Amino acid sequence: MLIAGIVGRNEKNRTANLINSIFAKSGKKVSIIDSKNLTGLDSRLVKTYISELEKNKVEILILKINLDDINNEVYSYIHFDTLIYNDKSEDAGEINIENYTTLMRRIFSSLDEKGTAIINVDCSDLIQFLQGLNRHVVTYGFNPKASITASSTGDDLLKNYMCCLQRTISARNGLLIEPQEYSVTVESGDMDAYNVLAASSFAILNGVNLNEIFSAGLKP
Repeated sequence: MLIAGIVGRNEKNRTANLINSIFAKSGKKVSIIDSKNLTGLDSRLVKTYISELEKNKVEILILKINLDDINNEVYSYIHFDTLIYNDKSEDAGEINIENYTTLMRRIFSSLDEKGTAIINVDCSDLIQFLQGLNRHVVTYGFNPKASITASSTGDDLLKNYMCCLQRTISARNGLLIEPQEYSVTVESGDMDAYNVLAASSFAILNGVNLNEIFSAGLKP
């Protein structure tokens, strides 16, 4: 079972729900849980919980990780295959950078040695915790250096994002995914471009062909 975390102050639900919609359409069973529901669990209970999910054929576990919960001991027992950084640069003025960096370093240290960090690269003022992180990193955003970027068009009801994979990346199954564009359609107002990019990056990394998913009529 793949264990993924979505880390940030806001909008984790939107990113998690879009991931769930994408993978449900591709036939994968996803379980989403808020980090507050893990408070107080010890290593034995964490293993039991994960074992029960696997018995129920859950293939992807997504934890929505609140900053206030990162110091919980439970994260000493969980090793993430993927961590998605979900914050935006406009939140910087509300953050104590020193404390924020400490918390992010702690949670990203629980990323498996072969795991992947999916990072909003537009948040240059918030991602100091990446320094020294010896992990595979896939970036998203509107920065030209981002691995995955997007443009959008649409009407009052639906918005179409053209997500562009700008450079070759290695999927979790070992296959190389060449630069290409994906058309992703969502309901206007429910998602913004960063939610779409974060969820799309996770899907691409796990070998999902977004064009096939969305051409079949998926509109989260």
